[in-house]
Amino acid sequence: MIYASYSKKATEKKIVHILTKINKVNMGLFDFLKEKESLKEINVSEETDFVDLRFTITKYSLDEFKNHILEIKGLFKKDIVGLEIALRPDLKLGIVNDEVDSSKFYKEGINFYSIGEISDNFISALTDLYGFDIKNLKMKDRIESTTFILSGNPDNIKTDFIKTKIFFDDEDENDLYSELYANINLKDKTFELREKDSEYRQNIVKGLSK
Repeated sequence: MIYASYSKKATEKKIVHILTKINKVNMGLFDFLKEKESLKEINVSEETDFVDLRFTITKYSLDEFKNHILEIKGLFKKDIVGLEIALRPDLKLGIVNDEVDSSKFYKEGINFYSIGEISDNFISALTDLYGFDIKNLKMKDRIESTTFILSGNPDNIKTDFIKTKIFFDDEDENDLYSELYANINLKDKTFELREKDSEYRQNIVKGLSK
């Protein structure tokens, strides 16, 4: 009788454990579907010659060094795509009195970080939109860019629309020089990557992927 009672309790405990796991899976699926429902298509290109992307800023924080950390996500062909962005806290406007201030090109001004599978999805989306037939690329863990602020005051990042030009491999050490426009609108929770010139597409894909 003691053994039977123990066996029954063990079975009940196992059933509770299984039901708990099923509940967690269902909650995870619910959260995934809810997040997916809140995201928008990243491709906002208005001209056939340029690929322009817009993401939703899903998280914002400051790290221990006061860098602005943005998690950005969106949809491409029903897949969630996304990555993490880090902005230096000391960025300043680069155009003063209609003149370019050459001292305002910031090394590692905006860096890009992979956050796993959805960042690999981003690379797949980019290769597709750029017209390349390349499969199974993954995003590098970290990509640096030199950054120039075109408009907006980074000190007021929570209210100002910050427009920047970013340069990958700006000294062309790896023969991968390229440019993009990166725009941050924290107030509207949007982050844009707008194409500067289609001739940079191959270098952008090579520079971001592994």
